[in-house]
Parts: sequence; C-alpha cells; structure tokens
Amino acid sequence: MVQLTRIWALACGAGLAGAIVVGAAQSASGTYKGLEVSVSGVERAANVSLTDCPPGANIVRGVIKPGDPMEFASVKVDFKAGPGFKPGAMPKPVLYDEAGKAYNTAQSFAEFGATPSFSCTFSFRVPKGTKVKRFAIDTLSIDLGAMGQ
Repeated sequence: MVQLTRIWALACGAGLAGAIVVGAAQSASGTYKGLEVSVSGVERAANVSLTDCPPGANIVRGVIKPGDPMEFASVKVDFKAGPGFKPGAMPKPVLYDEAGKAYNTAQSFAEFGATPSFSCTFSFRVPKGTKVKRFAIDTLSIDLGAMGQ
C-alpha cells in the first residue's frame, strides 16, 4: 500500500500561498532513450520556480494571484543517465488529467552535459483540484494515479 505524506508549507513571495505536497513511498518510473526517469511526487502551489532542467541560469518564477481558479501542479522528477543515454534535444514534458486533457509547461530541458543524475521539478498551470493522471515526455508515459492526489 502506498503511504502518503501531506505537508502544509508557506510559499515565499509577495503574498502568502499554501502548498500541499503529495508524495508516495514508491515512485513511478520508466526509461526514455537510455535516461531513467522516475516521478517521486506532485506538489500543489501558487508560487513556483520555473527553472530549466537540469537547473541553470533561468531564475523565472510562476505566481498565481489570490482568487485565481488555477494552481500549479509541480511534478518532481529524478533522472539518471544509463549506459545507452546520448545527450541531445528533448521535448518538453506534458501533464494529463483524468479526462485526458493535456497541460504544457513553460520549462525546457537544458544541456545535460556530463551530469549522470539530477532532479527537476516541472510545473503545470491547472484548474484547482485537477486530478492528474499521467506525466509524459514524448513516447514515455508515467502513470501518476497511484500517487493519491
């Protein structure tokens, strides 16, 4: 059985915003062109970092104004380069809800270089309370349904 942890935290920024972290004891994973990809959690927040992956010089933030019917669903993803991985351009990830609607992110993949493993958080603007079902990078699709959001 998947154990869930809920943590309430205050986000930094101009106003106060609540964030809920929903994590699972087990992560959902898959492989894309020799890159091991595992999703370890989904966080809901109104104020997020929109840095590229792996993190670099981009320091842009995303902010949802109070009263807006939207929120960010931020997906924490861990990457590990396998022996068959060859660095190159990667498409932006997409998040899907239970109805199959796609949500895009403003974030991109940067050059991986010689980094064998790294973690990133991709944020998607979704209607509040949206049940996310799947995280995808091109042909890789990772089921988020068991993460209990």
